[in-house]
Amino acid sequence: MSTNEELSELEELLWKANREGDGGFYQRYLRDDAIAVTRFGIIDKATAVPGITANHNPYLTTDRTEERVVVVDEHTAIVTYHVAVTVLVDGNEVQAPSYASTVWTNRSGEWLVAFHQQTALYGGQ
Repeated sequence: MSTNEELSELEELLWKANREGDGGFYQRYLRDDAIAVTRFGIIDKATAVPGITANHNPYLTTDRTEERVVVVDEHTAIVTYHVAVTVLVDGNEVQAPSYASTVWTNRSGEWLVAFHQQTALYGGQ
């Protein structure tokens, strides 16, 4: 499997874990110093893992398109794409399309997330 294929698959598994409330997956694949920048602010691993596990506003769909993988070197890569998210908020399905990017680092043969950013799109774009 190529690096591009491996990272694309891991990215999909992150979204699947998010949909299913699988904080254990995030516990394994986030570096201890990982951060995410979202509309909720800057979130570290200690906040992300229990938040994913609680799954208060479950993601119903997370369809990715326009994916690009940039391999910086054998230890660092960036995956970026458009994601069409449908989230359940107070019993209502809400569309939350975004652009997202994840910085992956490889130490000792395992890819881990160092950084993730989601930029919400408004007006259905």
